[in-house]
Amino acid sequence: MDKRVYDVIERVSGSDEFLSDIEMDLFEEGILDSMRAIMLIVELENEFDVSLPPSEMDRDEWNTASKIVKRIEEKLND
Repeated sequence: MDKRVYDVIERVSGSDEFLSDIEMDLFEEGILDSMRAIMLIVELENEFDVSLPPSEMDRDEWNTASKIVKRIEEKLND
């Protein structure tokens, strides 16, 4: 499942540079910005058939690829 999440991040951001460090802060490195973050939420919802309300997506809780994977896993187990 990690690969599927990484593929979505790469598709939305246009970058694979985070793959060398899945703890990299995607916002600080300019891989994600506000617009791409919304696009990422929509793409993840579609890919995994989950609901990710922006109000529940605190930036500090999903600013790395590993945190995004963890969040998707949590939603799938709800």
